[in-house]
Amino acid sequence: MSKTKKKLRYSRGERTFRSLLILTIVCASLWGMWHILVPKPSTADHSIPGKPAEADHATSPASTQEPSEPDGPYTRRENCWTFLLVGMDYGGGNTDSLLLATYDADKQSIGVASIARDTRVDVQRKLKKINAAYAISGGIDGLIEEVSMTFGVPVDYYLRVNIRGFVRLVDAVDGVDFNVPCYMNYDDPVQNLSIHYSKGMRHLTGQQALEVCRFRQNNDGSGYGDEGRQETQRGVLTEVFKKVLANPGKVDEYIRIAQENLDTNLTASNMAWFATKAIGFNTENLHTMSMPCEWHNPYMYLDPDATLEMVNEYLNPYVLPRTAEQLDIVTRK
Repeated sequence: MSKTKKKLRYSRGERTFRSLLILTIVCASLWGMWHILVPKPSTADHSIPGKPAEADHATSPASTQEPSEPDGPYTRRENCWTFLLVGMDYGGGNTDSLLLATYDADKQSIGVASIARDTRVDVQRKLKKINAAYAISGGIDGLIEEVSMTFGVPVDYYLRVNIRGFVRLVDAVDGVDFNVPCYMNYDDPVQNLSIHYSKGMRHLTGQQALEVCRFRQNNDGSGYGDEGRQETQRGVLTEVFKKVLANPGKVDEYIRIAQENLDTNLTASNMAWFATKAIGFNTENLHTMSMPCEWHNPYMYLDPDATLEMVNEYLNPYVLPRTAEQLDIVTRK
């Protein structure tokens, strides 16, 4: 007598439940794979240069060291990272643009502060401008050390931008609309530079945006100097940032541009993690500013009180506020 296999029959509700269960398992597996392949970026686990190492409890997800003081002066806030954005000058080996930024993923807030390239820093070398650190004090590591020491803020990640990459990124988002702040009439045959723009709103291509960002003064000496240039650079970068966020479908192109024109200690998985967090970012939570300073030839001197206030308001990645002793600001004698 032959036996026949009886086919199992499930009710509609049972089939729905099985489908949901399988979907849940698949989603959980993908979620787990995402966190394995794209882990949360770590934070700097080294001491701020010039500060006692035993007092520094900056934590990292990969670190096994637990801070002895849960709310100590060097305890990091959760989901908060710092960045140093570096633009090089044109052939001199110094840095032309420096921006210190802090991203709070929980608050979805970004603070970006321009650092004047002639800022006076507490160093032994003869040329005491911060923009000379890259060329004289050991490249990007030396620059990070001086920025961290001066502002009391560790740098988790750096991004050294190739100028060609900036031009390509602006062109990738089909240019930006920007209100040119003043009449620009400058020619420099040595740098093969020719900048000619009228004041007012206009649409800028990548090359035009670069020229506007490079402008400091006209051939007759009029213009707005280094502080005005910093403000213009932040304004252009803000508009580019808005266009990038508004065009997430071009993410593959953004990645190609970054790979070819960006020197950074961010890994591909770091970039992917931050990219997912940036989706839906409200640019009203992007705060840009200049480090407060005053020109006294040949240096820009930081205002200690105003700088400390700015650091604590927009850039501090620690649980507790920074103190004046934790910054290393040189005042004019």
